[in-house]
Amino acid sequence: MRRTAVCVAVASMMVLWGCSGSGPRSSAGKEAGKEEIVRQEPVTLSFYSKLTPAEFETYIARHVRVKFPHVTLQQVEQKSATIQDLITVGNVPDMIWEGSTNLQMLTPLKVMADLQPLAEKHKFDFGRYRDGVVDNIRSYSENGQLYFLPFNVFEFALHYNKDVFNKFGVPFPKDHMTWDEVIALAGKMNRQDNGIQYVGMRPPLSTNRTQMQLSLPYVDAKTGKAAIQTEGWKRLFDTIRNMYPGPSTVRSFFDYRDEFLKQRTVGMMPDILQLQNSDMAAFEKEGLEWDVVTYPAFADNPKVGAGLFSDGMVLSAGSKHIDLAFQIISFLSTDPEVQLNATRDGRVTALKDPQLLARAFENNPAAAGKNLKPLSEMRYPASFPMSDYDRKGLSVVESKLKNYVAGKGDVNTLLREAEEQLEKAIAEQKSQ
Repeated sequence: MRRTAVCVAVASMMVLWGCSGSGPRSSAGKEAGKEEIVRQEPVTLSFYSKLTPAEFETYIARHVRVKFPHVTLQQVEQKSATIQDLITVGNVPDMIWEGSTNLQMLTPLKVMADLQPLAEKHKFDFGRYRDGVVDNIRSYSENGQLYFLPFNVFEFALHYNKDVFNKFGVPFPKDHMTWDEVIALAGKMNRQDNGIQYVGMRPPLSTNRTQMQLSLPYVDAKTGKAAIQTEGWKRLFDTIRNMYPGPSTVRSFFDYRDEFLKQRTVGMMPDILQLQNSDMAAFEKEGLEWDVVTYPAFADNPKVGAGLFSDGMVLSAGSKHIDLAFQIISFLSTDPEVQLNATRDGRVTALKDPQLLARAFENNPAAAGKNLKPLSEMRYPASFPMSDYDRKGLSVVESKLKNYVAGKGDVNTLLREAEEQLEKAIAEQKSQ
């Protein structure tokens, strides 16, 4: 029944997507020796996205109408059908909006087009992006293919609650601190006051932040085997455990966002800049006094941040208009006006243009007076090969990390168990 319903729903989309008109071409230029002037035929391209219709209009459609007046973009919302459903009925959209860390979900579907040949054909300059962006994108492919162009990147920061610092007379954090320095600073605020337990710092909301910062693969690229029993993973486990004042029960690392924003019992929270994820102006009206400094780094890799987390665009390998689709996504990814409008709203550009970066979050009232400029000084960590098993790896590692934080097992045993579980999952996935 589900297959039938999906086919009916997608068939109706095919009517919409197949409505590209064909207008007459100008006859000018057909005579020998005369310059050919061709009026471009109207065409409709499908764009699968997680954006709301209002966001799609603001960031995508209105700009494309001006630059490509003969193109009509037909938005296909994620809630209408999954990519798997569209593939099943043979109607994959021309363009796909996705997060860079979700590219592995598309890899097994064989839907993504390699953008490198198209970039060479259209003389696209990758040098406009911040250093490390392109290398990070290539790490999601087996042989260095480029499947993705960024629309925006997510900045990371160390958020701090001024009231918690002032309550205990602790100086505010500074830019470009190391994890060891920040952990030592947090230790001064791990105390009770009037029956309320305050915590100096909570860890990043997902272990993949630290994993990417340390360039730690879950799987060895050469052997295809799980690779978690390493000194790098031990360092990650010890670093995160040291962020806690003692053994602690962790349900979900994401729970800590509410502790910082709503309960306000946490001094510092290192993660994606919350101007991009939360209504910080509303929290300020409720009394939150906060600011940010740069994301903590490891002492042997100063100014190296959490890695590339980005929203952007993928092209379908089966698109009948792949050259035009590439021109559209490359325009959206790099046009200064498009990127300025998005950056001012908080969808910060992946371009290295300092004039664009200086105007990030201009339209967000909660950004006023905040220490945002140094955030873009952080560099991306060295890229490393991703694998189709990384999501399972993250799940396995986080379950063992929670045990370590709770004092349930030594690090070497937990890493061994994590590697064994991931190796078993890899074997099961391969057999399927």
